[in-house]
Amino acid sequence: MSDLNRIKVYKYKNIAAALAVMLLSLVALSTSCGNSASGKKVNSKNIDTAESSVVAEEDKDSGKSRLTKSYRYKEMKSVGEGLLVQVDSAHPFTGALGETEPLYPYLFAKDGKMLMSAAYPNDEALAEMLRQLNNLAVDFKGAYGLDTLMITSLMPDDGSSVKTDEAFIGSCADLMINVNGEYKEFTGTEDYAWIPNNCYKYGFVMRGTHRLRYIGKEAAACIRDMGKADGPADLDTMLADIKDYTFEKPLYFTADNGVEYAGYFVPLSDGATTSIPVPTRADESDYKTFISGNNVDGYIIFVDLSGEANKDPENDAE
Repeated sequence: MSDLNRIKVYKYKNIAAALAVMLLSLVALSTSCGNSASGKKVNSKNIDTAESSVVAEEDKDSGKSRLTKSYRYKEMKSVGEGLLVQVDSAHPFTGALGETEPLYPYLFAKDGKMLMSAAYPNDEALAEMLRQLNNLAVDFKGAYGLDTLMITSLMPDDGSSVKTDEAFIGSCADLMINVNGEYKEFTGTEDYAWIPNNCYKYGFVMRGTHRLRYIGKEAAACIRDMGKADGPADLDTMLADIKDYTFEKPLYFTADNGVEYAGYFVPLSDGATTSIPVPTRADESDYKTFISGNNVDGYIIFVDLSGEANKDPENDAE
């Protein structure tokens, strides 16, 4: 072969090799781009799933899913009964009393030692209130060693046909201090500040400086929670503010003992009864539920979301 022909062969071989290298480079680049695009699609899909999961979790924790997922209606007849009724000259008490018992046995601890005294030991009040009053007195004496609390009044006995004092509902106790027969005004100061500072644990609120009113632990916990968020709160504040919350959008709050509650308001209906929606578990059993009329325009409901079954029907006003 001549030198000229040999040069032509080498030239063609070099061109073929160069073309082969270029083709391989293009294939590699195409594969790389395909993998990158595929990766982007997978990542995009994963992000969408994560966002959906967050939304689902938010929906799961929403008021709608927590209370309205499973519920039933309870028919209530009287807006004027329950522990949260408003009683004043414009709204006299017309409801029926619950179970009452004499005060006397509740003046003593289980060991028979006196916890507090009473001006009228045979007066009666709601049994539920007296039990919690006894618990409060036990713990107060345990904290300070004092048995000087005195109950001066429970329910009025004047037979008035117009009951404008909240004491008529049977859940109030007026206090004084009895130190060796010397009677002093209860002001809730010094050692006795323990009473207004801790009464919520037993379901009480202070009404003025010397009156305890039992409203139930659920309502007392709600007032305390409102006070933490918005400054000092009392029964009147709670009765007004709870109207902003519904079964679909309730107020969630947690008591000091860790129990979570949902609270809401149901307006009074025009019919003979008002249908109150109350949540149920998947097995259709009831949560522990507190229901009270407000003696004005509707019902206040608190639901214990801790999972405890409803074993205390006396909290429901009929």
